[in-house]
Amino acid sequence: MALPKLNVPQYKVTLPSTGEILNMRPYLVKEEKILLMALESKDADQITSAIRNIITGCYNIKDANVLTSFDLEYLFLQLRAKSVGEKLKLQYTCQQDDCNNITPAELDIEKLEVSGLDQENTYILNEEMGLGIKMKYPTLNALGNMNVADLNTAEGLLELVRVCIDNIFDKENVYRVEDHTEEELSEFIGSFTSEQFKYIQEFFANVPTVVYNTEYKCKACGNTNEIELKGLQSFFT
Repeated sequence: MALPKLNVPQYKVTLPSTGEILNMRPYLVKEEKILLMALESKDADQITSAIRNIITGCYNIKDANVLTSFDLEYLFLQLRAKSVGEKLKLQYTCQQDDCNNITPAELDIEKLEVSGLDQENTYILNEEMGLGIKMKYPTLNALGNMNVADLNTAEGLLELVRVCIDNIFDKENVYRVEDHTEEELSEFIGSFTSEQFKYIQEFFANVPTVVYNTEYKCKACGNTNEIELKGLQSFFT
């Protein structure tokens, strides 16, 4: 006789980048084991791969590689809240000089926000022509095809800009990137002035991220510390 199957609850979660409503189930013991092994390895690529695979299995998403980095962060932390608990235990170091006392504290995952979603993504490059560019946030797939070290080079940054162009427009037309070759797009980006390219650099510098702001009073010295956690890695410290 076959063993009975447990009912797994379902939850609704909003995808930050698009507002799409996703179905989610908590991760299972076998999936948690994979995550813990990845965390123990302290290997960033292994951790990201484990999180990506768990999200694919727990959400109604066919391909997690189309998610942005902040989508991945937010979805995983919401998944963690429903799988393990809304409270996350962390340790904070007092910021007061000559103290450095470590204080345990709890973080309420349900209070997490994604900061920066309202940033501008359309830039006018030439007022007279009405020439402009609309950007999109880099996906895991786009970032996965590039070496992290390359992003610190001029060539790597130009490549990142190319894959993150949503469309190009002027007063009369909208030019879809899929209708043009990589060479044509690279040539277009290469014609930017330094001032025009600075706008695009600011777009990447302000990509949204999961953020949590709180404060606590140090039990050793009484100093009130303000804490800001940003990005997935800070929630594992």
